[in-house]
Amino acid sequence: MATGLLPYGETMMSISEQLKEAIRAYGTLYAVAKDSGVPYSVLQRFEAGQRDVYLATADRLCEFFGMRLTQPTAKRAGQKRAATKGKGKRK
Repeated sequence: MATGLLPYGETMMSISEQLKEAIRAYGTLYAVAKDSGVPYSVLQRFEAGQRDVYLATADRLCEFFGMRLTQPTAKRAGQKRAATKGKGKRK
């Protein structure tokens, strides 16, 4: 199953939410664990919201599902800078 991470602002889903969605869509936690090499207990607690996963585990899952992070477009990066410009300065 190949899923891609879309730019954050376009999906409004966190990486964790996207990983959980991909795990559910794959079938069973057991199948994901067996095929990805991530322990079943880690996946079960992550999917249930009982714990977060380490970055290395998230990387492994993203690679398994064919997901990747992308750089924001120049337009998107410019919008963020413009929205925060001048904030936090003393008067």
